[in-house]
Amino acid sequence: MPGSGAGEVRSDQRRPVRRRPGRLWLFFWGKKRRGFPGLLVGLLVVALGLALLFRLPGGPQLSRYAGLLTIAVLIILILTSLVLVVVAAIRPPRRGRR
Repeated sequence: MPGSGAGEVRSDQRRPVRRRPGRLWLFFWGKKRRGFPGLLVGLLVVALGLALLFRLPGGPQLSRYAGLLTIAVLIILILTSLVLVVVAAIRPPRRGRR
């Protein structure tokens, strides 16, 4: 029925069809972010520091030690987080806090 109006959308009320952003776009710009991108700057500084490390005499050997240090720090962080999970699971929750 042309005059019923049930479910009809006039042509001037339609939204324009927009393409959905690709996965790469959503990975970097999917959400609005506020504040200074400290992690990105930190990663860039570390990458630049490791690149400059190779210019020093014996730099490649030092970079091996830096890699081992990184792995050791990651292992310590993982083990610490596992200990905290176990402590949180064993300890009963405090009363009066929701």
